[in-house]
Amino acid sequence: MEIITDAEFRRQIKSAPRTGYLFYGDEDYLKTHAVSLAVSAISPEPAFSFFNEFRMDYADYTPARLAETLMPLPMQAERKIIILTGFDFGALRASETDELCSVLSMLSEYDYNTVILSVAAGCIDEGYSSSRPSAILTKLGEYLTPVRFEKSTASKLCVWAGKHFEHGGVKISDKTLSFFVQYCGSDMYSLAGEIDKLCAYVKYEQRSEVTEDDIRNVSVADTEYDSFAFANAVMEGRSSDAIAVLDFLRFKRTDPLILLGDVAKTFCDLLMVKRLTDDGMSPADMGKAKLMNEYRAKIYARQALRVSYEQLYRNIELCVEADRKLKLSPQGYSALEILICSG
Repeated sequence: MEIITDAEFRRQIKSAPRTGYLFYGDEDYLKTHAVSLAVSAISPEPAFSFFNEFRMDYADYTPARLAETLMPLPMQAERKIIILTGFDFGALRASETDELCSVLSMLSEYDYNTVILSVAAGCIDEGYSSSRPSAILTKLGEYLTPVRFEKSTASKLCVWAGKHFEHGGVKISDKTLSFFVQYCGSDMYSLAGEIDKLCAYVKYEQRSEVTEDDIRNVSVADTEYDSFAFANAVMEGRSSDAIAVLDFLRFKRTDPLILLGDVAKTFCDLLMVKRLTDDGMSPADMGKAKLMNEYRAKIYARQALRVSYEQLYRNIELCVEADRKLKLSPQGYSALEILICSG
């Protein structure tokens, strides 16, 4: 089974589109953009979109309806496009997946179609790596070319955001771009909204360049803290950051026992990855051995380089002590605050 990148998909869709694609991975914004590019390439004439462009959400989908949509020939075009959304393969019964694959097998006969099945992040088991895909990905890959949309790195996000600011008619320096991504986070939907807001604000102020002060005054800071961020702050001795994360999680009413369990697991996973890395294993090897998802192993491997074994053992001991305090005499978040101060 061939898994291609979104860049390869963009090249294909302009010159030699295939009969079907499966969009999956973490970056939903890029999936939406890729669908728009596909529609523009395959069904560029609005007058014929009724005949050549079809969108079907899972709520409206039936195998029979999809089969009926495949059959008609395109109107005044070489191909027609069918976009399927809203499928959660973690919740679908095996029989439903079999029925979908049965219809998709008709694409070999009705090869003037291009079907795009766009699956939201977290709604399909991806497997451990591109070389070890899951059973469901392999099954769908018999009929659709899988296209993986990975989260963009900070440097790629800066390039992407810079082009959007330029398109919005304002300037921004490389340093301010870096601050923008750091301040607003990595969610591309959120970043796109913040870019539009900043462009409008700067133009209203009758200026031509975005500053860091503009970002602080206008944009919404990324506050999607999680247990990994909390664990990092504790481990690195950043008490004020750890308290800020804990306050946010307290506001969300996260159960302190569940949070402690997540943090303890993070420390134990970091210890495991550090030992395996020292033994010569790469994140790809860890994925193949089914010890950890390759993408997560890469993140942990980078963090493991910055921390000593002594720090990890110390923080695991503190988690054990905090767990004992919570279970013997429930202290709510105070046990976690003690954990922060003791790290």
